[in-house]
Order: sequence, then structure tokens, then C-alpha cells
Amino acid sequence: MSQEKKLGIIVQSGAANRLCCVVVYGAAALASGYKVVLHLVNEGLVAFRKDVAPKIWSNLSPEAWSIYPREYSPYVETFLKNLQGMIKEGQFKDWYVFLKELKEQYKDNFKIYACPIAAAAYGIKKEDLLDIVDGIAGAETFLEETYGGTIMVF
Repeated sequence: MSQEKKLGIIVQSGAANRLCCVVVYGAAALASGYKVVLHLVNEGLVAFRKDVAPKIWSNLSPEAWSIYPREYSPYVETFLKNLQGMIKEGQFKDWYVFLKELKEQYKDNFKIYACPIAAAAYGIKKEDLLDIVDGIAGAETFLEETYGGTIMVF
């Protein structure tokens, strides 16, 4: 009997370069038959606010939307410039549009939960979040749904 493939991604950063990884690894796992569960914590939760999400990739300045050592600045600027170009040319979708499409395509195999502790600490309610967020659920739910699978942190 084959075991269900599972990927849990803890989204702890709302930085553009981290969200890019969430999208790419989440999409690759779903396309490969994995069940994928995102758990939004800290600034990763803030990124999924309705009023914040559209701003992240619309103004990709390194200072505003990336986390990196100062020495990497020229490379981060190149990454963000290229990412903006890829989005404008249709080679890559805005991160939350891409996740919305994945939710529609993979339905029950793709879940997104907000951490209740982070939600309380940041003063965020379910209605503040993008409609792709399934609900507010704790670490125990995330761990139960991803048990036996791979966990990534971005």
C-alpha cells in the first residue's frame, strides 16, 4: 500500500523572495500528486491580508519586500527586476493569483491555514485574509495533516 505524499510549508515570511519559493514548491508538489498544507505564521500571515497581498509584487523594491544580507543587494535587485519582468510578460503569475488557481485546481489537496496565535498577536481576523485561506487552525492541525510528510519553512 502506498503512503500519501504530503508537503507542509510553514510560511513565516512575507518577503517576495520567500513567497516565490512557497509558490514554486507548492505548485511542483501539487503537480506531483502531493497534498500540500500551508501554515501562515508571523509576517507570512500578514502577507495574506487582503490589503497587503496586492502590494507585495506590484512594487518589488528590495528594501520593502525582501530579506537578505546587505552583501547580496545587487543580486536581489536583479532577481526582483527579473521577477517583475516575468510577471509583466506572463511567464510568472502574481503569487496570490497563482495560489488561487492552485486552490481551484487541487481543491482538497491544497489547504491554507492561519496560525491562531499569530492572528491574535497581529490583530488579524479571518475576514481580513484572502479568500484562499481555509481558516484559522493551530500547529496541531498542521502537524496532523502533514504527518509523515516533508516540512519546509520559508
